[in-house]
Amino acid sequence: MMKPKISIIVPIYNVEKYLEKCISSLLNQTFSDFELILVNDGSPDNCGKICDSFKEKDSRIKVLHLENGGVCRARNKGMELSSGDFYVFVDSDDWVEKDYLKDFVDNIEDDYTMIQQEFYRDFPSRTSSFELGHQNKTYDLRTEFDKMITENKIIFAGFVWNKLFSAKIIKQNKILFDGSTLLADDEEFCLKYLEKIHKVHNVSKANYHYIDNPNSITKRKLTFEMEWKRFLFQTKYFDFVRKNYSLGNLAQEYISRLNFERFEHSIYRKYIVNQLKEATERLKTISKYKKMFMNDLLKNAKKSRLVEYTLLKYSLYLPLKTMLSIKAQK
Repeated sequence: MMKPKISIIVPIYNVEKYLEKCISSLLNQTFSDFELILVNDGSPDNCGKICDSFKEKDSRIKVLHLENGGVCRARNKGMELSSGDFYVFVDSDDWVEKDYLKDFVDNIEDDYTMIQQEFYRDFPSRTSSFELGHQNKTYDLRTEFDKMITENKIIFAGFVWNKLFSAKIIKQNKILFDGSTLLADDEEFCLKYLEKIHKVHNVSKANYHYIDNPNSITKRKLTFEMEWKRFLFQTKYFDFVRKNYSLGNLAQEYISRLNFERFEHSIYRKYIVNQLKEATERLKTISKYKKMFMNDLLKNAKKSRLVEYTLLKYSLYLPLKTMLSIKAQK
């Protein structure tokens, strides 16, 4: 297979502190046949100027300046502008090792094989390898899906930046990042793509440095509605896996456990158990103040109002008043 052209798509917003290192690491790749598409998503800092400055120095760079519309729209616009055979997506506050592209390209078999690499997670005080448990091998999803799960203990990791995607598959199936679904959009994109391919190749080497940046444009606080839609989408995908691939007992158990754990931690504990605890604590506080204010009122009330206030203390005043009013109307 001829060496393909790679399109690197980088959505950018408010990352002036990290951007130069990100772009420099991409321009320093050992595989050089690529285009770098920098999508400035209306960043209020100097990111736009930094992008334009790099473009003047390297003809492989394309810069697109947009009004702020979110990371999904930025990535989609980047794909529209691209001319490569394959896509990689890089977050603008992260950086990559020099063989990041080479290790993708060296393992390309065809358009129907998705390649994913291990990666590093960089914290302010340390760097650690994120172990996906990948063995360096290819799995045919039509015959080895069960084997891939049991050997790697993972179906996929729902990040786009450690994967190589075929432009042909994406264009033919009109796969886009859909921010309107309020999901973890990386995960949805990967699942839709996984439905259309035949193989997954795992690269055990780590080349990508994911920076633990709380202000990243790809991070957001998920609401219950987001988490619920995300859970339903994952459940739908697992149903697709069960219907289309031959799975043994271990793989079936693993998928069932993933479903249960996602529901238990992302839905049940987070939104039911925790909120019940919070509600109980609020009720204790409210009851405490109600009792304090009521006792103070009874202490200082006129004798003629004591009965009324005593009923109010036990939440009986309004029901009794309503009942007497109805009775008087008859």
